[in-house]
Amino acid sequence: MLFELTNKAIRSHFRRSTRGTPVVTGFLGATEDGRTTTIGRNGSDYTATILGAALRASMVEIWTDVDGVLSADPRSVPHAFVLPQLTYEEAMELSYFGAEVLHSAALAPAIAAKIPILIKNTLNPTAPGTLISDQPQVWEGVAKGITSIDDIALLTLRGLAMVGVPGTAERLFRALATRKVSVVLISQASSEHTICFAVRTSDVPAARRAIQEEFHYEMQASVTALDEKLSQTIVAVVGDGMRGTPGVAGKVFQTLGQNGVNVSAIAQGASERNISFVIDSANGDRALNVIHSAFFEKRKKLHLIVVGVGNIGSTLLQQLHRQRNYLLSQGFDVRVCGLADSKRMIFDTEGIDLCRWKEILRQSKEKMDLQRMVDAVGELNLTNVALVDCTASEKLSQAYTHFVDANVHIVTPNKKANVQPIDQYKALMQKLKEKQKFFLYEANVGAGLPVISTLKDLIASGDTVRKIEGILSGTLSYLFNSYDGSQPFSEILREAHRLGFTEPDPRDDLSGEDVARKLLILARQLGWEMDLKDIRTENLIPSGLQRMTTKRFLAKLPSADRNFQKRYEKARARSCVLRYVARLVDHRGSAALEEIPRDHPFASTKGSDNILAFTTDRYLRTPLIVQGPGAGAEVTAAAVFSDILKLLHYLPV
Repeated sequence: MLFELTNKAIRSHFRRSTRGTPVVTGFLGATEDGRTTTIGRNGSDYTATILGAALRASMVEIWTDVDGVLSADPRSVPHAFVLPQLTYEEAMELSYFGAEVLHSAALAPAIAAKIPILIKNTLNPTAPGTLISDQPQVWEGVAKGITSIDDIALLTLRGLAMVGVPGTAERLFRALATRKVSVVLISQASSEHTICFAVRTSDVPAARRAIQEEFHYEMQASVTALDEKLSQTIVAVVGDGMRGTPGVAGKVFQTLGQNGVNVSAIAQGASERNISFVIDSANGDRALNVIHSAFFEKRKKLHLIVVGVGNIGSTLLQQLHRQRNYLLSQGFDVRVCGLADSKRMIFDTEGIDLCRWKEILRQSKEKMDLQRMVDAVGELNLTNVALVDCTASEKLSQAYTHFVDANVHIVTPNKKANVQPIDQYKALMQKLKEKQKFFLYEANVGAGLPVISTLKDLIASGDTVRKIEGILSGTLSYLFNSYDGSQPFSEILREAHRLGFTEPDPRDDLSGEDVARKLLILARQLGWEMDLKDIRTENLIPSGLQRMTTKRFLAKLPSADRNFQKRYEKARARSCVLRYVARLVDHRGSAALEEIPRDHPFASTKGSDNILAFTTDRYLRTPLIVQGPGAGAEVTAAAVFSDILKLLHYLPV
């Protein structure tokens, strides 16, 4: 652009034109010899700023079809918002890295003349728009905008022949310039072993030929090589507030890492107002969303996928709905974005209305499918997602690794994952560690009681646990707290089954298998490599009643009443009560129906109470006791809710 000639011509023309309001079509220009030409992409905007600068206008207004410059591309980031003000430098960075509202070339004349530019919307003229000037705005955050360039290839020139050799970079970029290849981003390690740079995918063949010709002898000797990585996206985080602010880069890359986005290359200029990085294009939308959330959301967001809407799941949904305003007041935005039962599932990135969740789920036409659910969660591109498994499904627990691969945390009362064979259990723990995902399961033992957290705190604080013993089954606790010999045991069990205090098949409780699972979970917390086969339990189901339907079992159970009556009377004669007690000691686990003295803490339980005694080096003479309701939808759902709150606190700001 011949600005000196252009400016003189513009001023001369407008000095002669004094009538009416001049209308200039823009986009068109002329060469020095008078031939008509165009001035390239966004030529109309460019014409406006050229005219404004030449005439020393007080402001240039550019009317377009959006309300202003947005914090991100709304097609990728639904919560993008209009930025009220930008500095010239911020606007330049954003326009170069993909913001389409204003081309970087159009900014140059206005910057040179220090003329503000106002972006306005023709379709919404009352919108205030975005003002671009040399005056920095008071801004709460550090970043102003996040933008990206797609269809990028990452090329890496590497080799030992480059180390300490002057002129290698000059040779590389001269060769690229000769072939008219524009380099979008450059990153070089201090070892000088590699030079990494990004180009448009369409420029890859020309770049490859240029490098092969320039470094022909080095490549022929196999001391230099060129690597190509296609389908890449450059993401740029821009803002004047980033300059001199510690921790900005850390926040960017921590957010990406915790959401499973791997970075191929990084570049940051000395101005510090731009952090650029290269990622796989498949992760582009996710990266934009998670970074936008990290820098611009005032509340910490957590998106829940709740599977299982029985007693515990439906109660949890009620609790989440009741506490929504409280959570918002504490700076937490918790949304149920996915919901599923055994037949249907539904997803909504804005959150499912918890006043109408039953109706919404019932009307869903999408059938429940675990693989489709994993895929759908990945496609949502949400920040901070947790699967809340309120089922007792072994199949779902076996899919946890797939959810973790999709960057999902796990919160669950389901014990199945924690009691799978030790090799599978270790694989899950390793996967969680690799993906930096949380697995929270307080409700696995003791329903709403702080059993898991207490044990973890003891271990983390350096205490040594010598023994754990107690009553771990809320159902068995209720049965033997209620059994006083005045009523047959079978009648108490049938009543408990009718009230929903037992599993659908009460034999799941009477077999001791549920207690064994809880013991195994505690043992693995202690680092003991045990499996269910290593836990000895007393089965309270008579052998003749173990293989039949639940209905027939309940009908035949009175045949076992005499045996329970004898055990009760024997215990009473010794001033004892019957309790089903579980123990972990010396890498061994056991559970059985025992006679407990009436003055023992385990004899003081009521209703469905669980009670655990931790004997440790610190609590050697007087064990640490945890006691309270060990069953029930309300307390179990509350424990799951508590884990959700813990997850909120664990997640980065």
